[in-house]
Amino acid sequence: MNYLSCQHCGHYNALRSEFLTFCESCGKKLPNTYAEWKQKNPDSGFEAFQREVAIYIEEEVSSKPGWMQQYLWPAGRRGLILAAVLVFAFVAVAGTYFGKQAMVTWGYPKMEKSWQYTTWQTVTIGRQAIEISTPVHLSVNDKPLPQELRSMLDYAKNYRNREDKGMQITVDMYSYRESVSNSLEEATTLAAKEIQAEDGISDLQYTSNPLPQTNIQGVLQEGSMLYKGAVRLSFYNLVMVRGQHRWLVGIRYRSDDPNGQEVAKRIFNSVKVK
Repeated sequence: MNYLSCQHCGHYNALRSEFLTFCESCGKKLPNTYAEWKQKNPDSGFEAFQREVAIYIEEEVSSKPGWMQQYLWPAGRRGLILAAVLVFAFVAVAGTYFGKQAMVTWGYPKMEKSWQYTTWQTVTIGRQAIEISTPVHLSVNDKPLPQELRSMLDYAKNYRNREDKGMQITVDMYSYRESVSNSLEEATTLAAKEIQAEDGISDLQYTSNPLPQTNIQGVLQEGSMLYKGAVRLSFYNLVMVRGQHRWLVGIRYRSDDPNGQEVAKRIFNSVKVK
């Protein structure tokens, strides 16, 4: 396997992808990263980088017999049958207690650590312009609206990140007709109800705090919820209202992911309504 050696502590870091930047042991920046090497060698790829810079260490192959050879084969056919029954029983029990949680956790992983170090995009989107900085691109994601809501709106636009590796970022913008009420209280109540109504969401807990801004009315909803009874998600809902316009910036990530919390706060702090 290929490794990058840390000049600070001497630790060998497994080179599994081109994003390896910091030492897994001491946390300091590695001297020879793929990104820096690529700038000097624009015509070469990751495989060339591995051949030129990485240290290859051949993994040792154990000569000891496997556990089946060591424990089951001497017992003969009867031992194999007994072992198969035990394994089947263990899988059934484990599946009952842990299978659901494991599958949901696998389907909703923690955030990619590379998001903290990649170049962030600062963009202004929407007709009722809002500026936001994110580590991934936000694409148009217009969703179907109920007939009752469509009749109340002059404009609606939705954005979200397609590359949702452990974090979901959404931006929703609406402009209500002059005859329709658009209060901040109604907007915050609706935002919480929409989360509660989602499939698989339970045990919703959150607090609401007004924004310390004078040019726009806003509330930050911060809390957590249980997703499909297996994994706890944290969320930020930034709800803002000005006149007939309404903005909602939503961020979700796993509650046991401290990196997700750091990135979510950075995104929230970057939001500005033009």
